[in-house]
Amino acid sequence: MTLDHAWLPGLRGRGRLNLNESAYGPLPEVARELRAQMSEVNRYPEFLPDRTRSVVATHLGVDDESVSVGAGATGVITQALQDAARRGLDAGIVDPVMVTAIPTFDGYPIIATMLGLRFRGMPLDPAGRVVLGDLRAAVTADTVAVVICSPHNPTGTVVDEQELHDFIDDLPEHVIVVLDEAYIEFAERPPDLMRLIGTHERLLVIRTFSKAYGLAALRVGYGVGAQRLVGRVREFEMPFSVGPLAAAAVPLCLSRQDELTRRVNAMRTERAKMAALLAASWRAPVAGEGNFLFVGGPAGVELGSVLASCGVLVRSYRSDGVRITVGDDAATAEIGAVLHTVTATV
Repeated sequence: MTLDHAWLPGLRGRGRLNLNESAYGPLPEVARELRAQMSEVNRYPEFLPDRTRSVVATHLGVDDESVSVGAGATGVITQALQDAARRGLDAGIVDPVMVTAIPTFDGYPIIATMLGLRFRGMPLDPAGRVVLGDLRAAVTADTVAVVICSPHNPTGTVVDEQELHDFIDDLPEHVIVVLDEAYIEFAERPPDLMRLIGTHERLLVIRTFSKAYGLAALRVGYGVGAQRLVGRVREFEMPFSVGPLAAAAVPLCLSRQDELTRRVNAMRTERAKMAALLAASWRAPVAGEGNFLFVGGPAGVELGSVLASCGVLVRSYRSDGVRITVGDDAATAEIGAVLHTVTATV
């Protein structure tokens, strides 16, 4: 379906469905605390985020020494890859490589360039899944890190838990694995975190408060793993990297798992509605488990153009397709209005 979308009438919406943000604002108690903290923004936060680290560790049921905290998942990922780059230098690797599946989070190639890592991307399979066998084949003597996103960004697919264990077991000793679980709260059957970190000493599991917890602007995330690995990663924690607003919000969010569950369930309901809408009006999306949907191929590219021309911000991936954040009722209705108008004019 090829159209001149610029003329579509009355659909210049303000949908912001390109960054996988939460459709919900902060919890009322978080909002109150943030307002209270504003009077203290002339003060520096904690030099290193030890209080936040302790809160996260207690929530997970691990020792503080098993947790590294940073400015969002991106901050902790950067710390982990800094350690990987250092390992490469220590091992005499002149041109260290990180391996991951593509397309992926836009930050990964940027971080790789920042740290002097060569970025080696392996394509997803036609169903939008990470192919662990292909990642393993891409690991060579110069590889220092493998990054696996599950649920994967941008398709939302998840890796099989046992296949993940087998994959890590098969890697050379000098390679670390970063398991990016930024969207894990939305997954239907998340892997056993304790088994993962208890089994693999070279695995760092990354999580964030930006997505399900709705704290994207506050920039706070964490990594959890074996104490030896985390100890090395913590050497790259930036002083003052977790601000007082984030430090105040984290314990409040973790104390309200009931509200988290309610919001996640609401998102899943909205995701199913949007998936059905896309399947009926355009093309079925990938069966993903994030707070977003991905429509692949030329149909997805065209859909991205349609939505963008109507003022709905989405994330297009050149020839690969389009990722649409699952928003609230109104966002789904807006997409439905766009598709209805497009199909009615063809």
